[in-house]
Amino acid sequence: MRASGLLLLLAMAASLGLSCGGESSESRQEVNRQEIQAALEVYLPLLGEAYATGDLAPLAPYAAEKEISTIRKRIEDLAVQGRTLVATFRSLTIEDVNVWNYSNAFVSTSEIWDLVVYATGSDQVLAEEFEQSSRVKYQLKRDEDGWRVLYRGIQE
Repeated sequence: MRASGLLLLLAMAASLGLSCGGESSESRQEVNRQEIQAALEVYLPLLGEAYATGDLAPLAPYAAEKEISTIRKRIEDLAVQGRTLVATFRSLTIEDVNVWNYSNAFVSTSEIWDLVVYATGSDQVLAEEFEQSSRVKYQLKRDEDGWRVLYRGIQE
């Protein structure tokens, strides 16, 4: 069989596979969106706890080491200022998901948090903001256990 005939045969086979029950790109996008939302809904309460307690170990299954190092630095910066942040996750709305090569994603969210800043080692409230709404950008990577946060950044 000539190369052009083989290419035509492969193209036909691929199109038949999609039309005979293969997963559509829209349904795959929806599955990705649901998987990412579920992962973030587990991760974000743990992130809040990490800020309050300084214990980053629970984040390890959900965030890359570079992201954990960034969080550690922020917690250390707060400690140097004599502050402890208690961040309580309230809700998440996924605004946009862009997945490529099956295992990489950029995600935009809107998140609601309650934030209270205490003087370290006391119950003195230095600042508080309830129901703070933030737009957040993520970069995630799929691994064998699900989606892992590579980067999280609050947008201005």
